[in-house]
Amino acid sequence: MFWLMGSLADRSYEQVWLAAPFMVAGWCVLLPLGRPLDALILGEDVAQSMGFNVARVRKQLVAGTALCVGAATAVTGTIGFVGLVVPHLLRKRVGNKPGSLMLASALGGACLTLTADIAVRILSHGQELKLGVLTALIGGPFFLLLIMKARREWP
Repeated sequence: MFWLMGSLADRSYEQVWLAAPFMVAGWCVLLPLGRPLDALILGEDVAQSMGFNVARVRKQLVAGTALCVGAATAVTGTIGFVGLVVPHLLRKRVGNKPGSLMLASALGGACLTLTADIAVRILSHGQELKLGVLTALIGGPFFLLLIMKARREWP
């Protein structure tokens, strides 16, 4: 049950060393995809005409993401909404370029996770509030606001 709610409590360097090879492998697959992702924002046909193999890029993206997310989730449990909220917050700051957003989102996600973990440890008295619960309390209202904003902008 604790794994399902996500937490950084009681984690040691042993878990870091278990997850690190998979995360490093995932980042080695993902980091070269910056330019292809920037091209894909214009559409698959445009990316193809620019010389990118879209099917290969898609497979690399899935494999790299699976390695990184799988390793992190195996160690910490499910900590939801971080990967959804952070890119939305940072998108305008990096110029709507997915290639640049990748690294910024990784750093921003780490900052949000650590800040939320510190808040959980400070706010919970006795019984620990789980990290995944706090990020869900942040992410749920955030996406409701995004939906309300999008509905106002629709014709």
